[in-house]
Amino acid sequence: MSIWQILGSFAVSDSGDTVHKISDSLSVSTNGTSYTTMGLTTVGSDGSVFIQQGCFSSDGSTRMGSVATGLGAVFGRD
Repeated sequence: MSIWQILGSFAVSDSGDTVHKISDSLSVSTNGTSYTTMGLTTVGSDGSVFIQQGCFSSDGSTRMGSVATGLGAVFGRD
């Protein structure tokens, strides 16, 4: 699982992937995947689904401040 550093509206992983937050409900990845957030659920155009549960995500990732242990936690509210 990648480690993500969240820098304002950008999140950058240790493997070089980037997610840019366009608005509260839309984020776009450098690989062309768009992510739509509705409440606690984020759905990717690639079919991925992430559900937030506090600082945890349904993909098993966690977020603490500006660091996330996986993509799902990137979409969590700090």
